[in-house]
Amino acid sequence: MAALLATIAIIGTANAQRTKKFPETKAEIIINAHIDTAFNYIVPVDLSLIFKRYKRLPAVVKTDENEIWFKPGLTRTVYFDDGTTAKETLLTVEQCQSFTYKIEDFTSQLRFLAKRVEGNWQFTAMENGHTYIEWTYTIIPKNFITRFIIRHFILKDINGLLNNGLLIIKENLENEE
Repeated sequence: MAALLATIAIIGTANAQRTKKFPETKAEIIINAHIDTAFNYIVPVDLSLIFKRYKRLPAVVKTDENEIWFKPGLTRTVYFDDGTTAKETLLTVEQCQSFTYKIEDFTSQLRFLAKRVEGNWQFTAMENGHTYIEWTYTIIPKNFITRFIIRHFILKDINGLLNNGLLIIKENLENEE
């Protein structure tokens, strides 16, 4: 009977993880740059240019990619200024529309909280030659307790990190034109 109850509890926890929305944050911006220019700059951007330290979140110092970050399936190690790393995999690239990736194998404290982070960029051309960009991070927690911790203690900082990155991208792209 105890084994049956334990199995039901495990199944219940797994189903709760699948049915409850994962912690997610979104950053949006309009950039005065044509969609081709914005897309082709952002997908392979040097992460150390846009991921600066934000509150408790470390800055990116480098990655170890061997080819231009444009082909689905490519992986790279991301190195942070606190000595930790993570593995990033490019999942999809739809030219001038979107790209997705996942980040996993964290060596930071995040390894105790999240299985992975899923990133999604959406690009929309606007009539005036501007580009609307939407950047979403979905954090896949290890369990319902870590989901609570991520939602209430980490998500706000991640949103600030993404918004800072978008402002840097905006400045870089608009100063190029």
